[in-house]
Amino acid sequence: MRTSAACLSCFAEQASYTARLATSNPELQKEIEAEASGLIAGIDFKLSPPENAVSLYRMIAEKSARPDIFADLKSMSNETALQMLPRLEKTLAKSADPLRTAILLAIAGNVIDYGSHQNFDIELTVEECLNRDLALNDLADFRYDLQEARKVLYLGDNCGELAFDRLMVQTIRQTEGEVIFAVKEGPIINDALKVDAEACGIDDLCRIISNGTDCPGTPLRKCSKEFRRAFAEADLIISKGQGNFETLSEVSAPIYFLLMVKCQVVADHVAEIAGRPVGSIKTGDLVLLKKR
Repeated sequence: MRTSAACLSCFAEQASYTARLATSNPELQKEIEAEASGLIAGIDFKLSPPENAVSLYRMIAEKSARPDIFADLKSMSNETALQMLPRLEKTLAKSADPLRTAILLAIAGNVIDYGSHQNFDIELTVEECLNRDLALNDLADFRYDLQEARKVLYLGDNCGELAFDRLMVQTIRQTEGEVIFAVKEGPIINDALKVDAEACGIDDLCRIISNGTDCPGTPLRKCSKEFRRAFAEADLIISKGQGNFETLSEVSAPIYFLLMVKCQVVADHVAEIAGRPVGSIKTGDLVLLKKR
């Protein structure tokens, strides 16, 4: 997915929010926002939005001397989600269709995203998601492909939602295949790193690898050799979240996109990839989409 003109205002909002989070110094905030404006003016529209976001967040980290600006929010998100985990496990255990429930919970966790949503209610989101239908529902295909898969690659997204991903990994591990969980190499926004996945117990369930980047997505050409090998060898890839969708939407691979749609630009591209009319997918929709 390429960056569109509609993405520019979102970049500006993200930069302003992150500047305020990074420093309480008003002069430095203004300096950061001014430099962000220059970077946004030079955006490469041939790249995906997550790839273009990297230079913005790197600049703010350097100017504020805070390499992991969202560290406190990431830790808080993980702690909050882990506190919810016993209740979520009970919900999953009572489900007549554990796989569907695990998918809905994983999508609910995707609301924890400080790049697109600074305000959200995770408890309410879980309740709502469990009582909603998927706007795009390739669950039947997913069930079949999961049973056939021997190597599953799960692309993690944000902190906090890792606890929800843990439930999903527990559920899909009931098949005979191997599961590998991928995270980011370096900090950006509240995207998960290996230390976060370990804090949420995912290392007890499967092997964790880094994709080798500090991009809030998965730009394959910039990823590590280890990750690209795992990607190429996977029989099934679960791509979690909007950033991974934006960077992988046009890649030919056995991918299932699992996300909550967070802007209309992405909604329209999701519809395009799914072969649906533009406008048929809306912000807030829940999606399980097989890449065809």
